Amino acid sequence: MKILQNYGEVLAREDMQPSYLDRFSLENYNLPLISAIIPTFNRSPNPPEKDSNPLGWCLESLLAQKGGLLDEIIIVNDGSVDYTKELVGHFSNISPINIVYSRNNENKGSSVSRNLGIKAAKNDLVMFLDDDCIFSRHLFFGAAYTFSSLEEDVAALHLPIYHRKMMPVPIKQAEIGRLDLEKNEMEGHYDGFPMEYSFDLDNNLLDSELGILKPFEIKNLGGIFLARKKALEEVGGFSEFVTWKNGYREETNLALNLTDAGHRLFFTPDPKLYCVHLKYGAHSQEEKTEDPSLRRLISQSNIPRNGTGNRVDTEEWFFDRIISTYVTFGLRNMDAAKRYAEQTRRSFVERNKLTITGVGTRINDRKKRERIFETAVRKGNELMEKLA
Repeated sequence: MKILQNYGEVLAREDMQPSYLDRFSLENYNLPLISAIIPTFNRSPNPPEKDSNPLGWCLESLLAQKGGLLDEIIIVNDGSVDYTKELVGHFSNISPINIVYSRNNENKGSSVSRNLGIKAAKNDLVMFLDDDCIFSRHLFFGAAYTFSSLEEDVAALHLPIYHRKMMPVPIKQAEIGRLDLEKNEMEGHYDGFPMEYSFDLDNNLLDSELGILKPFEIKNLGGIFLARKKALEEVGGFSEFVTWKNGYREETNLALNLTDAGHRLFFTPDPKLYCVHLKYGAHSQEEKTEDPSLRRLISQSNIPRNGTGNRVDTEEWFFDRIISTYVTFGLRNMDAAKRYAEQTRRSFVERNKLTITGVGTRINDRKKRERIFETAVRKGNELMEKLA
C-alpha cells in the first residue's frame, strides 16, 4: 500500500500534470528539429470530412504540438485501399508543418515503410509514430529536451505508451524495456512508471523547473521513440526480413542491432510526454477514462477489424508472435531460441496460457495450437537458414 500511495502522490503533483509545461515559452530553448515518420495501412476508412479516421486523430494531435520542434511529417502509405491519400491531402492543405507523402504499390510491412521514411527525413532526429496513436502536446519538446541531455552514444529515447488511457501503471524500473537473450526475457512495459521514482521523485528530475524526469537506460524498443538518423543508417535501419503482418519484434531487432554497434537506448517515464495507443480494431474491455473525447475515440477503436494497421486474426497473431520471437532469439543465440520454443510449447500448446493477443482471445483447439506452434518453428528455422 505504501508503494501505491507514493505512486498516487507523485502523479498528483502539479509538475507531473500534462498541462504543466504550458506555462513556459518552449520555443526559446533552442532544441533540434525533428522529422516524424508514420507508416500507415488502412487507417483512413472514411472520407476526410468525417472525424472517424485514426490517422486523422493522429495528425490532429501532431498539429497541436508545442515548442515548434516538429519540422516535417513523413507519411508512408503502405498500400492502403481506403481514403488515406484524400485524408493526407486534406491535412496538407491546412497544416503549417510540411507533410511528405509517399505510397507503396503493395503492402510491404512497417519495417520497409519506416526505412523509406528514414531516407526521406531531412533532420538528424527522427520520431517513429504509430498511425492509431494520439500524443501529448509536449511530446516533441520533452523528447528533444531529454534527448539533448544524453551522451552521443545514445541512439534512441523511448516515450511512454498508455494503452487506451492516459495514466501509467506502477512497475519496477528493471521491468521496462527488458531484453536478455540468456534468460529468454523480452519485455516492453512502456506504460509503466518506475516505483523507484515514486520514493525519490525530486532526485529523479532532469530539470526541477520544467518538472521533466530523468531517463534511464533500457535494452529493448517498442513503437514510439526518438532516434538519431545517423545511428539508424549505420545499422541499416529496420530489418526487412520482418515480414509478419503484426510487425512483432521489428523494434527489438533494431534495438539489438543498435546495441551490437555500441549504441545505448533510454526511456523517459515522464507522464507529461505520453502517447495514447488506441489499438484501432482490437476488441477488448475499454480502459476507464474521465476524458469524454478519449472515450469516444476508444469506442470507435474498439470495434473488431482486420486488414488495418498491424491488426491480424487470432491464429495469425499467435503464429507471428512465436516465429518472430523464435527468430529474434535464434539469430543471436540458438540455445535461447530452443529454450523459448520449449517454454512456448508448454505454455501455449499444452496449457493454453499464452492468451494476450491483438484481439484478446485464445485458441481452445489443442491440435490447432500445436499446428500453429510447429509451423512457426519450422518456418523460423527456414528463415534463419536463408539469412545465415
